[in-house]
Amino acid sequence: MDYLSKAEQARIRLLGKKRERMEQGRFIAEGMKVCKELLGSSITIQYAVISDDANEQALQLAKEIEEAGIEVCKAGTSAFERMSNAQTPQDIFCIAELPDIEHGLPDCFLALEDINDPGNIGTILRTADWFGIHSIILGGTCADPFGPKALRSAMGSTFRMNIQSTDDLPSILKSWKKKYVEGEILGMIVHGKHSLQDLKELPRNWGIILGSESHGLSKQTSEYVTLPIRIDGSGSAESLNVGIATGISLYHCFTLLKKQ
Repeated sequence: MDYLSKAEQARIRLLGKKRERMEQGRFIAEGMKVCKELLGSSITIQYAVISDDANEQALQLAKEIEEAGIEVCKAGTSAFERMSNAQTPQDIFCIAELPDIEHGLPDCFLALEDINDPGNIGTILRTADWFGIHSIILGGTCADPFGPKALRSAMGSTFRMNIQSTDDLPSILKSWKKKYVEGEILGMIVHGKHSLQDLKELPRNWGIILGSESHGLSKQTSEYVTLPIRIDGSGSAESLNVGIATGISLYHCFTLLKKQ
């Protein structure tokens, strides 16, 4: 097991930036849970890195990675911590290639617009994975789902998703509605015309769109919403966290689908 070169260590430290991830075509996946999920996915792992003083769990996972035919390198404790984005590094990380994206029009989808908090992005991906929604469209200024914080929040769900990022979400919605004429696009809007609890059925093809908590959906995106939906509450909070709103919405839709 060789030590990682200083030149490669320097390149890894840059992977905390989206532009650098795009240029290098790869990302860093940190921690036991995320690395295990990555190993079980179809994403290509270039190699793994363990700390000089790695614990038994990390060493065992490193062994599993080697048995899968993937190289494992070592790094000194200080060098490992400098490469890690986590406040408390977990002794192992993987360097993996950014996956190819399928740019088709899914029959069902979850779309997000201008959700720039990576923690929210990761939580939403994990929630969507729980409810079986694996086609995700990220529009506008959404945080990179392959950033370190988003990956940690998603806890491996990212690797089971087909995630499209676009600067023109309305254009994709327009094409989707043209293909699925009978489909519905639900827009989660604070003052939406319809209450979520009044939604009694879903068509074969549908999608949900959520915007930022502060600005909601853009005017251009809202034009393609066929069902503006609100989540009713009885308290005085101004709005729901977008991750919580996603969970409530998907749970309701999942319940409807089970009944249909």
